[in-house]
Amino acid sequence: MKPNSAASILQVADLKESIQFYTETLGFEKEFVFGDPPYYAGVRMGDVMIHLNSGNENGLRRGMGSVYVFCDEVDSYYKTLEDRGVEITSKLDTWPYDMRDFQMKDRDGNLICFGCPLESKES
Repeated sequence: MKPNSAASILQVADLKESIQFYTETLGFEKEFVFGDPPYYAGVRMGDVMIHLNSGNENGLRRGMGSVYVFCDEVDSYYKTLEDRGVEITSKLDTWPYDMRDFQMKDRDGNLICFGCPLESKES
């Protein structure tokens, strides 16, 4: 077996509101919605897929999830989210682990970090 992708699953309280937040505020696109009534959805930005689950059949608590999204650049996106009033929990900074990133919370308290690797120090 050779895995080729993965999706994080975040527990959310209201699926419709979460889809709206991820699409209108964060810039993801709605990929699918599942269930009757809908309780599960997927949102995508580029090659990154996040699944949102408002059903609680597995007993997981909302707001306890986290995702690190690797990007090619984060400064302009950070400014966009800041202007949109997103709850930034860790300001954009360059870190000793050779990443430039920031962390924010979705409406349920799930943490999402967007980061990009620093240019290689080697010539």
